[in-house]
Amino acid sequence: MSNLVLSESEKTFILHGVEQNFRVDGRTRSDVRPMVLETDIVSHASGSCRLRLANTDILVGIKAELEKPLPQHPDRGRIEFSVDCSANATPAFEGRGGDDLAADISRILASSYESPEVLNLAPLCILPGKTCWILYVDILVLEVGGNLYDAVSMAVKSALYST
Repeated sequence: MSNLVLSESEKTFILHGVEQNFRVDGRTRSDVRPMVLETDIVSHASGSCRLRLANTDILVGIKAELEKPLPQHPDRGRIEFSVDCSANATPAFEGRGGDDLAADISRILASSYESPEVLNLAPLCILPGKTCWILYVDILVLEVGGNLYDAVSMAVKSALYST
């Protein structure tokens, strides 16, 4: 990750905005971005969610399938994340520009959901060592307008809840 260097005038601008309770987009410090959350919108998915958080737009679909558990975890199910950043989401994603970000989001989600305190995968086991549910979580970043990691996290949790 690169270091962000701010000029003195940029720092002053930010500090004055904080002091005056004003953001560039017109919100106050306590105002949240407008949010629209829809669940169960993809009919062929086991669970789904579309989240629009201001100018960020995320679509999540979950497919549940029966498979054999991993040998190292024979008594629990699995969850796998796949992220695709649409080339139309932001000019930075043109070509293969979103691939690194998609891989980073997938890695962070996999690491977060690895903990049983976040999502207990044991109930997804049907027959230990034989059969379990695997949840394939497909995430499509349609538009990026800020707070991408927060928006993806909320959309994934909502889609899982609707599964």
